[in-house]
Amino acid sequence: MENKDRKAKKDLKKVRTQDFFFKLKNAWPLSKVSGRIFLIYLLIVLVGGLFLSIPGFVKSDKFQWDFITAVFTAVSAFSDTGITISNAAQDYTLLGQIVLLILIEMGGIGVLTIKIVIFIIINKKISLDDTIIAQSERGGSVKSSTIEMIKDGFVFISFVQIISAAILFFLFFYLKPGEFSDNMALIGGEDKTVDLSVVSPYKNFSQSFWFSIFHSTSAINNAGFDIVSGNSLQPYNVNNAHHYSIQIVFLMEWVIGGLGYPTYHDIKKKIKAKNTGEKVRFSLFTKLNFWVYIPLLILGPLAVYFSEFAHKDTSLIFYNYSYEVDPLTGQAININLLVPKTNTAVIMDVIFNTTSCRNAGFSTVPMNDFNSSSKLLLSTFMFIGSAPSSTAGGIRTTTFAIIILSTIALIRNNQHTSAFRKTIPAETVRRSFAVFFISVFIVFMTLFGIYVDSYSSFTTKVSLQTNDDSVIKLLLLITSAYGTVGMNPFTQNQMLTFGTLSKLLLLLCMFLGQLGVSNTLLAFIKPSRKTNSKFLDEDVTIG
Repeated sequence: MENKDRKAKKDLKKVRTQDFFFKLKNAWPLSKVSGRIFLIYLLIVLVGGLFLSIPGFVKSDKFQWDFITAVFTAVSAFSDTGITISNAAQDYTLLGQIVLLILIEMGGIGVLTIKIVIFIIINKKISLDDTIIAQSERGGSVKSSTIEMIKDGFVFISFVQIISAAILFFLFFYLKPGEFSDNMALIGGEDKTVDLSVVSPYKNFSQSFWFSIFHSTSAINNAGFDIVSGNSLQPYNVNNAHHYSIQIVFLMEWVIGGLGYPTYHDIKKKIKAKNTGEKVRFSLFTKLNFWVYIPLLILGPLAVYFSEFAHKDTSLIFYNYSYEVDPLTGQAININLLVPKTNTAVIMDVIFNTTSCRNAGFSTVPMNDFNSSSKLLLSTFMFIGSAPSSTAGGIRTTTFAIIILSTIALIRNNQHTSAFRKTIPAETVRRSFAVFFISVFIVFMTLFGIYVDSYSSFTTKVSLQTNDDSVIKLLLLITSAYGTVGMNPFTQNQMLTFGTLSKLLLLLCMFLGQLGVSNTLLAFIKPSRKTNSKFLDEDVTIG
């Protein structure tokens, strides 16, 4: 009898233990696949932020042990964004820049992708769980081809990165950057040249070598980080230093980096099939991606050019200028036009900076040189972003394509959304609209939060109130963060005065832009029990 009681108590304890862990599992808010990705990303940026706050990694005293700024920079690097409060060229030691490089590479290639590539190299079996998580991180609709797709994408990206680094080494070594801006600052009643604070690799072997590795990695991963100056690539776009060869290498890298792993895999299959005489079609992903990417690549610069050309007589894209520096914000005020730029300079400035706004974040002119209508266009491009499973952010090209196609189908009274003789599943269409509207909500709530929290950061001494285009500038910054681009119309002084809430909101935008709204939603959604029952239908009148 006593033994039976002991056994009963033991069984009861076992049942209670199992019940406890079952309840704990159900209470855990994250899903198995996307939740793991979310936690891995979070851990990486926290560890990266810790390193970027330690003396020895940070030069500047004001950023040592500043964990908020360090995590902000780590998220910006890992999300391949490029928005910073600090200056990567001046404020970090070589060790700090190496940490930035590692974060950029991990964010661009993908943490699980790196793990799978290492397993392939050492010939270790890849588990089904790792395959599913890598598929979620890097895309691909077929599990059986996920590993092959990742291998093809990694090899191609690495090849482009190495070749570009080799080219950039010689360009950095032999081409001298300009030390002063073409624009003049009015100081003490006199126009004076503006020092760009350049760290020059010119005729310096070791520095050119490091610059080539860092910038090739940053460009292919669409990161927007540079260690040339606090003014991005402007030193390579001033008088006597219009080095378009460097700009073209950067441009080619970020265009390739924004296409996405499934597209690389499709291109490889197409080339392979052509060599063997077989016929292979591009996947719907690749077709939709090109259907959006190529028109925006061509029409984007044209739209911005005509926006500036419409106000050519006052456009800072068409003219060099002199200005006063506002003591409160550090922004240019009381601007006077000087000499016009050459047509070549104007066209290259528009092409480089507009295509960079798709996903890269490098700039060769100050963002505030563009007028408000151009800034609005650039914000739209950044919001759309580039391909899923690429190194870019935004709502992604395929999401934008599906929304357009679904709207066209509705106008034509078609029951299904189709493209290239394929029907897009209704669930994918619903998710696309959800991604769009959630993204719009995130952008405008962030805009509202930052405007309220950091209102004084936009106040100029001239008017003691915010400028008329402050909201447009703020929209540009937020879409830049959400699109993981890195364009920033605000000065370092302004970024430093942003409130903690503003920095956290931008940080969240960059994190969501890297992980993607779809994956972020999935991180907190567990599989539901399917049921065939539903409530009765009732129609509702809409506008």
